[in-house]
Amino acid sequence: MNFINPIEILELANTDIAVIDNSIVKKAKRKLFADIDLSDNGHLDYKGLSLTKTDCEKVIDELENTNALEFYSHLVSNKLLNEFLVNGNERLFESFKQESIYKLPEFVKFISPYFSPKFDRAILKAFTDEDEERLRNILRTQVLINTVDLNLAFKGLSIEIQNRLQKVDAITKDIKNEESDYSDEEIDEVIDLVKDLFPKELLNQLPPYFQSQINKIAASINFLQLAIWNEFNTTFVSLQLLDYLLELNIESVSKPTFQKNYDIVKRKHEERLEQEKNAPTLKKWATILLTIQTQIKSVESKSVQATDAFEKVKQLISLTELNALPSFANEIRTQIGYSIRSLSISCWNKQNDIKSSLSLINFALQINVSDEAKIKFKQDKNELEELEKKYKGVLVCHFCDKNPPDDNSGISQTIYKETYRSYIPRRVQFSYTDVTIPRCKSCKEIHSKGSEKYYLIFFAILILGVIIGAMTEGEHFIIGGIIGAVIGWVVGKAVEGNQVSNSGIKDASESTLSKHPLLIDRIREGWTFSKPSA
Repeated sequence: MNFINPIEILELANTDIAVIDNSIVKKAKRKLFADIDLSDNGHLDYKGLSLTKTDCEKVIDELENTNALEFYSHLVSNKLLNEFLVNGNERLFESFKQESIYKLPEFVKFISPYFSPKFDRAILKAFTDEDEERLRNILRTQVLINTVDLNLAFKGLSIEIQNRLQKVDAITKDIKNEESDYSDEEIDEVIDLVKDLFPKELLNQLPPYFQSQINKIAASINFLQLAIWNEFNTTFVSLQLLDYLLELNIESVSKPTFQKNYDIVKRKHEERLEQEKNAPTLKKWATILLTIQTQIKSVESKSVQATDAFEKVKQLISLTELNALPSFANEIRTQIGYSIRSLSISCWNKQNDIKSSLSLINFALQINVSDEAKIKFKQDKNELEELEKKYKGVLVCHFCDKNPPDDNSGISQTIYKETYRSYIPRRVQFSYTDVTIPRCKSCKEIHSKGSEKYYLIFFAILILGVIIGAMTEGEHFIIGGIIGAVIGWVVGKAVEGNQVSNSGIKDASESTLSKHPLLIDRIREGWTFSKPSA
């Protein structure tokens, strides 16, 4: 739609508006049409526009409206605005001044259909040229846009912003689908791209009409940083993008979410910087973590005993040193805690070593891990303690109260219980059962060594007694043998007892066995180690 000022084409610019009437207009119109007829091409050249008589007649007829006549007359004197309406000459923006007529809704409604399309082209060019000052000057003239023409005035810029949004969304989609051309080394280029596509200095000048799109820009940048956060080994890019979007004039319910994301990413970024700074320390603890994980496999394959695995953990980890590390080590601390927990589980599941399992979980509880991890560790500890209490003497060797029982090292003991006895005739009836007392391999070896020494001493002194008795007058070798047997038994038992007590374990005597959890209740019920006789 072209703007044509009929007063100018009728050459009535110098005529007082008060005297312009129908006769003057008709006279000027005849002269205009005569000039058109005499022209080479039958057209009027008007400020670069080629007008036909029909074009001219249509706009001249508008002068019959008093308001139109007044508005056209004003535009004749307002040359910059008139030029802009005709051909989009942007000198208007360089020295635009507010005038009282601009406050008239009728005037704005009159020029808005012509003003809005040219305003649209001007604001789009200023935005794409990133000319902040010119954009500011152009926006000062938006008072000349009627509300119904806002879509027309901002159409081009709105489409441009939408196209830029689609470009960013396409990058986000490619990253999510692992189809992006960006590498870890190149992904920071996205920061400059976003800043170029969405210059904040320009966006923050835009009127409320663009608020929805500005909110969409913020959301789009947020989705982009989330994709980068999930797919790339960087916190810097996400932090820069979030920092940038928060500088936009956002009016959205999502703004608190953007701020929360920024706080999270900033904290993680600072932790990463701290981690990079402390890389040698982290490498040391990462090596320890790998060693613990190797111990788990060894325990499960039974190539390493659970007790040895616990000792290895104590050698590897200084709790004081680990807990003294700053917050950058939070993650590695938690990983070590969980690995020790896994080792504890393996000790129980694969080797039934509840003592080592409990020791490991107690060790893990001394590490400064997250509250969530602490809760899990405490639950594990409570479950293990319940099992230990329930199966006391079965899950742990009764004699050393330390090692798990060995399947081939238990003590098989027959116990008896008298069920009936008569004296005339003399007769006894009884029940019996075999009970296997769990014992670890180490205690079996100690008990065996004690027994070997007992029998060695017993028979040595017995034979010595027989020899001495035989050498006495009267050859009392039987008496000598009896005395030797008694002395041998006393000395042998003493040596056997010392062998066991020096090793810090209980002996395997009947008095000790009677106190075992598997037997203590039966002994109280009348079961004995001796076979009843009539």
